[in-house]
Amino acid sequence: MLRRALLLAPLSLLLARAARAHSYKLGAIEIGHPWARPSVTGKAAVFLALANTGLDTDRLTGGATPIAREVILRDADGSSLEELDLPPHRPVALRPGGRYIALLGLEGPLALDDSFPLTLRFATAGEITVTVRVEDAPEED
Repeated sequence: MLRRALLLAPLSLLLARAARAHSYKLGAIEIGHPWARPSVTGKAAVFLALANTGLDTDRLTGGATPIAREVILRDADGSSLEELDLPPHRPVALRPGGRYIALLGLEGPLALDDSFPLTLRFATAGEITVTVRVEDAPEED
């Protein structure tokens, strides 16, 4: 019995990791693992991966969430971006130290294991609501 448990342990870890990973698709746009760090201030940053599998460039133009007053696209230096180009077959990563989605005027703190909806707007593909998970850092796949 112990031997069986030891053999199944790695499989259960892989299944748990797969259950935590989450991705979305809107037409040619793929969105991978939206996440945010815990925050006790009135602002937070959302990180995710974007890929355009289509033939034409699309653009992330903004977003909205019920937990924040404002959603802004930011460059790595903190300056505001009007939009974020998504050229075909060139993945874009919004990650710590780089570009990100800023949430301003949070209604309350973000705690580990919380989640919240975030609607992303694209110039061509339209809108999609994703679930953002609050975590220290995403697990590596």
